[in-house]
Amino acid sequence: MGILAAMGYVAFGTDPYAAHQRLLRLCGSPRTVLDVGGSSGYLGRELARRGAEVVVIDNDPEAVAGASQAGMDAHVVDITRQDPPGRPGGYDVVLCGDVLEHLADPAAALRRLRPLVAPEGRLVASVPNGANWALRLSLLAGRWNYTDRGLLDRTHLRNFTRRAAHAAARALPGLLAYQHLALARPAVN
Repeated sequence: MGILAAMGYVAFGTDPYAAHQRLLRLCGSPRTVLDVGGSSGYLGRELARRGAEVVVIDNDPEAVAGASQAGMDAHVVDITRQDPPGRPGGYDVVLCGDVLEHLADPAAALRRLRPLVAPEGRLVASVPNGANWALRLSLLAGRWNYTDRGLLDRTHLRNFTRRAAHAAARALPGLLAYQHLALARPAVN
């Protein structure tokens, strides 16, 4: 059983200001989507409902089974060791919703994903704000306590600030990154 499945993952956020909804807005209206770390396919299902052809990948076999049972094209892929399905330039959107902070080398994963993004496509990613005021206040008070969910999720290997997100994006020329949500586009030649 995967670590996120054991903990019970966060439900799909329907509030218009929820991170899930913000990610979906950044995706726009793509024809093809690779949902990296897509868990049970909750974001992918919404994009499919809107007309996209979606491929979900996750390293958790239980989550992938759930996505498959829900009718998604889902595959067990460890993005740190395996190439995802698809051809170069085959996806209008490569979506990494709360994935990069779980990886030992997020830049390597982004380099692996970049060729899959169509010339006019985009890579959309969300990362937790490692400079969040609540974290800063806790640290000032001498507390840095990991939890099952949230900014100090036990499974987070990395924290990102605006500067760190921009540095990760600069590792791949032509990408733009924003706090929390990153929107990346291939360079236009």
